[in-house]
Amino acid sequence: TKSKKTVRNGTPMTNDQNPMPLSAVPAGRTVVLRRVRKGHGLTSRLAAMGLVPGVAIAVHQNHRGGPLVVGVKEGRLMLGRGMAEKMAVE
Repeated sequence: TKSKKTVRNGTPMTNDQNPMPLSAVPAGRTVVLRRVRKGHGLTSRLAAMGLVPGVAIAVHQNHRGGPLVVGVKEGRLMLGRGMAEKMAVE
């Protein structure tokens, strides 16, 4: 069977490309930020750290109970779990 296509932000997506929260990504994976799910303030704060839609994020540490350590471009950042839950990635 064909996967159902939807359009999100002008980009066709199939069901196997549904965004998930960054907090659910295991260490060792690299994902792409698609959108921030809540608030202009959070979006601005993340953008100041280089976390904008389309950027690759390498997850270095995710213990599922504390902050995440991620790589963005040539740096590393520590993100709180609540912040990571609001970041939709693929």
